[in-house]
Amino acid sequence: MNDLELAFDIIRNKRSDLDTLWNYANGPQPLKYSTERLEEAFDNIRAHFELNWCSVIVDATLDRINLTGFDTRKSSVDVRLKELFANLHIDIEAYKAHNAALATTEAYVIVWKTNDEIEIYYNDPRLCTVVYESARPKVKRFAAKWFTRDDGLSQITLYYADRLEHWVSDKAEVDKADGFSQESIEANPFKTIPVFELTSPGEFVKVLTMQDAVNKLFADMMVAAEFGAFVQRWVISNSDPGQLKNGPNMIWWIPGGDGQGQQASVGQFSPTDLQTYLKAMDTLASDMAIISRTPKHYLLDLGSNISGEALMTMETPLTKKVKSRQRVFAATWQDIASFMLLLDGLEVPPADITVLWERPEAVQVYTEAQARQLAVNTGIPLITVLRREGWTDVEIEKMQTDQELQDKARKTVAQAVLADLRMRQEQ
Repeated sequence: MNDLELAFDIIRNKRSDLDTLWNYANGPQPLKYSTERLEEAFDNIRAHFELNWCSVIVDATLDRINLTGFDTRKSSVDVRLKELFANLHIDIEAYKAHNAALATTEAYVIVWKTNDEIEIYYNDPRLCTVVYESARPKVKRFAAKWFTRDDGLSQITLYYADRLEHWVSDKAEVDKADGFSQESIEANPFKTIPVFELTSPGEFVKVLTMQDAVNKLFADMMVAAEFGAFVQRWVISNSDPGQLKNGPNMIWWIPGGDGQGQQASVGQFSPTDLQTYLKAMDTLASDMAIISRTPKHYLLDLGSNISGEALMTMETPLTKKVKSRQRVFAATWQDIASFMLLLDGLEVPPADITVLWERPEAVQVYTEAQARQLAVNTGIPLITVLRREGWTDVEIEKMQTDQELQDKARKTVAQAVLADLRMRQEQ
């Protein structure tokens, strides 16, 4: 099997699974049934009911993974990286890539230089793949992207360290790799495959069956609520009661019995207790929170009488999970930043680049200030305390500069006051 066939098969075969994961993350989610009879019973129901906890689980992690920049300890390089970060809106592309990786387990970022302009784009994981060497699974052998061009042609681009191969088909839908023919070969002067993959275990893969159960219970509850809103009544009579209508201020005339057998009677069926469904859904939501390490107050109403310390404790598993995702993503972002600098004519190894993130912990300002003051009072240098809190060297240097300016301003004010006092004494 050649590289084109391999890329074609990988991308085509994974699309169905990734489509399913996208639907669970963004909706509409499929409604699953435990038996065929239930599927037949619900087949005529036109409305679609779902309670999407998967999106909450993804967003809980995504909201705390915010890329803020890069640091290399070289001021000239840092200035250029800062310009690239702002001009290329890397934070936005990073948000898209992290969202896809958390929802579908993979995402891709392509970096290239066109007309002397560096470009960076997030790419849908259903369109791309990276193939690694069998003996060295960290080393890329080649990458591929399959997309539909503006002219309607279907194209697969194969990315190698020394070239880019462009394969084109005159059909929008292609069933076999031999439907593509090579259109052109483009040299890769940078000797690096410009496709970068971000991966994760997936935030809700382990709780998909629970999400199915929640949606089934929710759909059952909505159907039961609809029937409960119009109480089902019954009539037993030996005579035809006629066309009875149910509505406000309606009076029913029921013929009496003949004194023999079952007498005329009316009644109604008891509505289904909806609390049964709600309790079952809450139990499933609690289990989903535990398995996915999502704080329960994201999925359940725990009331408002929860202290800040309690919330921080409840969010500890989420914070640890976010830091784990950051470590994995950071390795790819180091490679991306290094390649962008290479496109700009600078050679900086990925290991020399530090990826900067927003702090993932929920910040309790008063509690944090108390802990910081206590640490300083026990003899720990303030700079050490700030490093433990996640401050970068750039932020610490900026604080020190601001402190020097503030001390200088205070000294200037003090000198001015002292000079004024001396002048008054001399007068």
